[in-house]
Amino acid sequence: MFDFLKRKSRPKETGKIDSAMPSLAFKDGAAALEYACQFMSCPLAEGSMLAALVLDAQNVFGTDTAVRIQSDGNQLAWVRVASETGGFEVATATANPKGPRLRVGQLVAWQAVSYAPAIAATMKDDRLGWIGLIIGTLRPEHANGSWLGDERFLP
Repeated sequence: MFDFLKRKSRPKETGKIDSAMPSLAFKDGAAALEYACQFMSCPLAEGSMLAALVLDAQNVFGTDTAVRIQSDGNQLAWVRVASETGGFEVATATANPKGPRLRVGQLVAWQAVSYAPAIAATMKDDRLGWIGLIIGTLRPEHANGSWLGDERFLP
């Protein structure tokens, strides 16, 4: 979970790290994502919220910009989403145009919205069938069982 998303009545959590763990601060988003992949449970299902790292689409696809601003103001980014197998990469958009400008190497909160079996069938990795949104940015810090939230894209 991410601390900026906590509500008064949270849904039942499963597969989470014990909140009695000590606080952890990482040198950057890449180190935080590496930790999440190696030591955290990263369940992938509809509604799952996972840490992800903004990648440079210029290096991956040869695009003009690392993160593209769409005509509606939402940002389109290439991210590596945390998983127990080292992460998987997907294209994703921000949930709302109002929010911070994404930067390469930034840790973000990615939420799985729906699964597209037709897309997954064309890929070597079935996780690439997941469609998700960036709902906010995260600090590379983990405390009390949560990544520390920074800025949100939700209204």
